Amino acid sequence: MCTRVLNNLNRKYIATARNMDWMFPLPTSLFTFDKGLNKIGMPISDNKTDNEKALKWCSKYASVVAMVGDEQSGWASSDGMNSMGLAANVLYDCNATYAKDQPCKEGQLSVLRWVQYVLDNFVFVKEVVSEFEQQKIELVSADVPNSDGKPATLHLSISDVTGNSAIIEVYNGQFYIHSKDEYVVMTNDPSYDKQLKIDAYWKWQWSDENIAASHTIPGGPFSADRFERALFYISHMNAPTSHDEALAQAKSVVANACVPLGYNVQMTESPNISNTLWTTLVSHNEQKYYFSNARTTNTVWVDLQTFDFNEPVKRLDMVTISSANQVINNSYEGQVNELLTPVLDPYSPNLFIPDEICRIGA
Repeated sequence: MCTRVLNNLNRKYIATARNMDWMFPLPTSLFTFDKGLNKIGMPISDNKTDNEKALKWCSKYASVVAMVGDEQSGWASSDGMNSMGLAANVLYDCNATYAKDQPCKEGQLSVLRWVQYVLDNFVFVKEVVSEFEQQKIELVSADVPNSDGKPATLHLSISDVTGNSAIIEVYNGQFYIHSKDEYVVMTNDPSYDKQLKIDAYWKWQWSDENIAASHTIPGGPFSADRFERALFYISHMNAPTSHDEALAQAKSVVANACVPLGYNVQMTESPNISNTLWTTLVSHNEQKYYFSNARTTNTVWVDLQTFDFNEPVKRLDMVTISSANQVINNSYEGQVNELLTPVLDPYSPNLFIPDEICRIGA
């Protein structure tokens, strides 16, 4: 489920591509958030003590985020970019485990709000790494919205305008971080340290040091197959000479890691293989965020450099699911800055009181 590829072959033109794979369609919307907004790391509870435990912050940067869910089932930040060109993506990780009510933690953060916290607060990968190396935050489990109670077991990838990269995994409530600019591909399982060991074998297969070098790659839909296939292509490319070429390369590589719609392996046989629902692309230096629904022929994008934040939070529904369980794939095309409409902030500590103090002080 899911593949992420970072194209940092030319540091003037950085692009990140990501496939979102899931076992059935999910309602999905693009949200834009202005900077200077009060945020809370957990859903508001009737229990005052629970609210006091939640991590709270004021966003430093604007962002555009692909969110799954709706008002009834809640929202989950799946993928996005901030106004400084930092990209964050959460992918399925069946090995992830979260410990509850850990001592000496400074605040609780729902795994569904992990992406938003990162985009709101940081510019560079090294800053994110420093934050989570301190083990101060308690990441709290939650269910994927509109997914019949399936747990959101996730790990995080981040990439920035310098071409740096990191993968953050969580086991028993502790963060395990892999950060190098050469860590450009991420899939689902096994854990990233094991993926790197598998990768060492394939790199030996491709190396000229191997007298019987084989430039073959695995062709299956499994996580390790997709990991090596994407890494093979991104490692055998010429450096791009423009933003458009960097995006096109990243898009074509991640397309080779898609699981086609209609692929009918039974989930009971392969529970970690799902169809690709949509793909996002980030042009880091341009602050442009692209969204492509697998069930439509169009690609849309939000340009954060020219976005009009006349309202603090806006939304555009890309995929909706009706009360009759009918999936509606909304078909837009091109830049959609003007199509997003004002909504309440789903991550505000109080949805009904404007965040004027935070906004004025930002």
